[in-house]
Amino acid sequence: MKIMAIDLGEVRTGIALSDSLGIIARPYCVLAGYGRTRLKDAVLEIAEKENVSLIILGYPKRTDGKESKMQAKADSFYSFLSKRTEIPIKLQNEAFTTVIASRKLHDLNIEAKYQKKIIDSSAAAVLLQDYLDSLKK
Repeated sequence: MKIMAIDLGEVRTGIALSDSLGIIARPYCVLAGYGRTRLKDAVLEIAEKENVSLIILGYPKRTDGKESKMQAKADSFYSFLSKRTEIPIKLQNEAFTTVIASRKLHDLNIEAKYQKKIIDSSAAAVLLQDYLDSLKK
């Protein structure tokens, strides 16, 4: 069962995939400058190519409980995407995934200028790994 995670962003969207056993998450790609329709098309193309059976969409819950601009964007994209595919989509809290991904990249001595190119897909991998780990509990 291969699972895809989406870390929706203002400018870039990170995509991560699990292995076929649903154990390990890995960064897959970053989609930059995509509007909602083009992003949907790219996500569904990847899902078909990679035989994805579940999509995890990052849901940016604020720690103060207030709704953020990105939370509204995630709600909108969730609704838009779910009407256009039969693949189940789950929302997963993505709090601090970018911070965690940045720390991991820093620990791997990856230069900050290169991190910018991969941080979104790395954050999606953190999001997905959190989901996969929650299944083991």
